[in-house]
Amino acid sequence: MFRQTDLGTECDACGVRIDLVSGGVCERCQRILCARHLHGSWFARLRHELGGKAVCVRCRNEPAQSAERRAQRG
Repeated sequence: MFRQTDLGTECDACGVRIDLVSGGVCERCQRILCARHLHGSWFARLRHELGGKAVCVRCRNEPAQSAERRAQRG
């Protein structure tokens, strides 16, 4: 299921050279990311492989961060 490939690019978040099969593109922000920044966990990667959306860790955390900012503002 998880094959290696010769195609690659650099992660937009950390700059590490990545294999396009292990990483990918976030469907919300359209950044090309390594598996760590795109999926964040093995479970999230498996969910994507089984048909779920590829949403990066930053985009998944944005609603929680926005709620924290609103709470801090009062």
